[in-house]
Amino acid sequence: MNLDRQLDAEPTEHDNTLADRLASPRLRRLLHTAIGLSEDSVDLLTTMTTRLRAAEGMILRDPLEDY
Repeated sequence: MNLDRQLDAEPTEHDNTLADRLASPRLRRLLHTAIGLSEDSVDLLTTMTTRLRAAEGMILRDPLEDY
C-alpha cells in the first residue's frame, strides 16, 4: 500500500504485510483484492462502495466539510 507507486503496480510483500494487519477478515480480503488494480478500477470500486453505502443508509460525512 505504498502510495508513491502506480495504482496498477504489482503488489509487494510490504503491501501484503500491511493488509494482513487488518482485524476485519472482509476488509483484509477486499484490500488484497484491490492491491494492483488500475486507477479506473479503483475509481469504479470507490463509486460502487459509495452507492452501496447509500443503499444501506450509511452515507458517511466528508471529513473536509465544515459543519
